[in-house]
Amino acid sequence: MGIFKKLFGSKDNKEPKKETQNKTISKSYDDISWMTDLRRENLDNCFNAGFKPTISLPTDLGRQLRPVIEIANRLHAIKALVLWLMVPEENLPKEHILNFIENNDLQDFMTQDEKAILDTPRDDEQARNAIGWKFENAWPLAWYFGYKEPGITGQMMAGDQMQDILSNHTCKLDGSIADWIKDKEIVSKDDLMQKEDLFYCLHNAVRSAQLGSDTVPAGFDPMANGGVIHERRLSLTYMVSKDTSWEDTDLST
Repeated sequence: MGIFKKLFGSKDNKEPKKETQNKTISKSYDDISWMTDLRRENLDNCFNAGFKPTISLPTDLGRQLRPVIEIANRLHAIKALVLWLMVPEENLPKEHILNFIENNDLQDFMTQDEKAILDTPRDDEQARNAIGWKFENAWPLAWYFGYKEPGITGQMMAGDQMQDILSNHTCKLDGSIADWIKDKEIVSKDDLMQKEDLFYCLHNAVRSAQLGSDTVPAGFDPMANGGVIHERRLSLTYMVSKDTSWEDTDLST
């Protein structure tokens, strides 16, 4: 059994299928002249899944794709942090992680709080409990390099899924990330922009629900499940926010 299964447990993490609701969904946005086809498609997807974002959200947000190596480095910065806290020293000596970080300049892609994790005992329970949100950040970044699409239900990732990403969908600790990306078939710019815009709309519905509005599906927890949407949207928006740091990524809705 993998270390992540031991620490977080394992479960069937397939996104539950939603039955199409037999109700009339407002299509008033079909006649809005400034709305893009991409936004109309994403609003359809949101409403069909039970989310109700504001239809007047702007569509021209000045998104610019950042360099592929920066996206890869952010994914691997998360990998290093997760391994630091989730894998015991006897299974993975700290020098292997620290050398990987240094050889690939990954500290340049960590926040100050994340850098401080590397000074934290590797069995620190409080830090381990907090690192779970990095799992959600990792999924869209890994999807960009060929992993499966991030789900929209708000269901949190299981430990075995994160272990799969770190073991099979990222660079090895003795490797070069710059070399690793050379043979990767990345997601197209159009598909990335579509996915980021979808999560932008979902995030708007989540934020409204957190303020008390009925804008998310039945059974969706605006805080817990909403946090998952928030973290996945953060990674997607970071990927299309050229020259913007992780902590300065604009998550306004």
